[in-house]
Amino acid sequence: MSRVSIVASYGGTLQQIFFFCSIASMILGALAAMAQTKVKRPLAHSSIGHVGYIRTGFSCGTIEGIQSLLIGIFIYASMTIDAFAIVPALRQTRVKYIADLGALAKTNPISAMTFSITMFSYAGIPPLAGFCSKFYLFFAALGCGAYFLAPVGVVTSVIGRWAAGRLP
Repeated sequence: MSRVSIVASYGGTLQQIFFFCSIASMILGALAAMAQTKVKRPLAHSSIGHVGYIRTGFSCGTIEGIQSLLIGIFIYASMTIDAFAIVPALRQTRVKYIADLGALAKTNPISAMTFSITMFSYAGIPPLAGFCSKFYLFFAALGCGAYFLAPVGVVTSVIGRWAAGRLP
């Protein structure tokens, strides 16, 4: 797929399709995560948005884009493994809805702290890894001339911060 991306950078049509898919995924993930009340669903919709962020690096078709893509995949995979490892543990304590997370700090403070840090990283709060990942991806988008893609990514990241910020 990386070879297709690099070849696509010379032909504008395929690159524009990748840009559109990236923008659509970021917008859909951010807006869909806002309306959720359960703990797992915002994570699932945030995954849709993160695919759009990662696809940003893929869409560029440059070496910097592929490097940011690989960094983004590694960081996203680490955050996702952490988040989806904690969610089943939360189910054992009868935490199913976002409103139930308020008492988690009293019942299980280590899980609450780990989950909070992971969600802040998901949201892209500096200086956590999620922020670095998004920074590299948006910087690669600006470097390849996608001047519309990077601001859309920043706006959807801010919207996603609200959705992911409700969880911790």
